[in-house]
Amino acid sequence: MLIPLSILQHPNGYLRELNVTYDPDLPISHAFGRVSVQRGWKPGSKRWRKAWNACMNSEYNRLIGSRVTSLATWQELCAKVGLRGSFESINKCKKALARVHVNIVDLLECWNSDSTPTIFKSQKALAVYTQGSQKYFKRDVAKQDNVLKVLLRKLI
Repeated sequence: MLIPLSILQHPNGYLRELNVTYDPDLPISHAFGRVSVQRGWKPGSKRWRKAWNACMNSEYNRLIGSRVTSLATWQELCAKVGLRGSFESINKCKKALARVHVNIVDLLECWNSDSTPTIFKSQKALAVYTQGSQKYFKRDVAKQDNVLKVLLRKLI
């Protein structure tokens, strides 16, 4: 049986440009990791960071970015990080999310699945995890976005 080519195209725009075959069981960070090894990008290098940021920005825009003015998107975000209750406004969602410590990349990787990202008890615990996993989301990009700004934590 032949699988249509469109199914194999990666939904992440950046990875699609690099002709990465889509594996729905593979988290975005792992798909990126494969590409970086294939292309010889040394983790942490300037080229690797630039590509990582482009990949994560593309994933955010695909999943959430185009829908930030929708209350339903904010409510979905609250539910995804385990917040319970009725959030009747975006402001109520923002206030609730301001107390949540979650890795943004992990959140993106869980967005279209039944899994939930790890919620950390403190900013320090989030920082230790993020530094160990190297799952960063570029700060200057996050500061410009209404959703990401709420989730952004100073890690260093």
